[in-house]
Amino acid sequence: MRRGIVVVRLVPGPGPNFAVVRSPAMALERVRESVSAGTRPTKLLLVGAAALIAGGTALVITGPPRWAGVAAAGAGVLLVASGARVLRDHPPLDLFLDSVVDRAFDGCLLSAVALVLRMADRVTAAVAAAALVASFIAAYERARGRALGYPVEDSVPVRAVRYGLVSLGLLVPGWLRGTLAAVLGLSALSIAVRASQVAKQEREGGPGA
Repeated sequence: MRRGIVVVRLVPGPGPNFAVVRSPAMALERVRESVSAGTRPTKLLLVGAAALIAGGTALVITGPPRWAGVAAAGAGVLLVASGARVLRDHPPLDLFLDSVVDRAFDGCLLSAVALVLRMADRVTAAVAAAALVASFIAAYERARGRALGYPVEDSVPVRAVRYGLVSLGLLVPGWLRGTLAAVLGLSALSIAVRASQVAKQEREGGPGA
């Protein structure tokens, strides 16, 4: 009778929940295939979002802002979908890629707005730059908190609101300054909430307490 190694399927899906293989090397290969199959949709969502962010940034600089808003809205939808998957499954590589593309959304679009409006509308350009800085501080605060062991989680609804505000400002003439001010306020609120969460956990005994 041949002996085999039972490998439990890591990612839910159709078909049997286990496979019998004849060697540890084959078992490792099956595990890799299972993980790759489960995270591939997330990577495709992130690739699509990155492409739309690049297109939206180019349109902010060279084309009508309305079409940039359409691209930003599409990227936001894909990022919300990928963010929900990442927070559910916590695959390390997808967590990293999702964070990179999320930062690219603000970094590319808001910096492009600030660049284009630096002479024509200095107030809106300044608000865009401030919103960009605040969003990166909030992201750094989350990443640093996690690195120190504090359970500082990202919020998909908050991300969705941020994406929606940037897209709406580009889509609707005259709304850009107001929506960017709202993004600035949202990022500042996130900074304050995360800082208070870490401070509370520290008073209670540190990470994991």
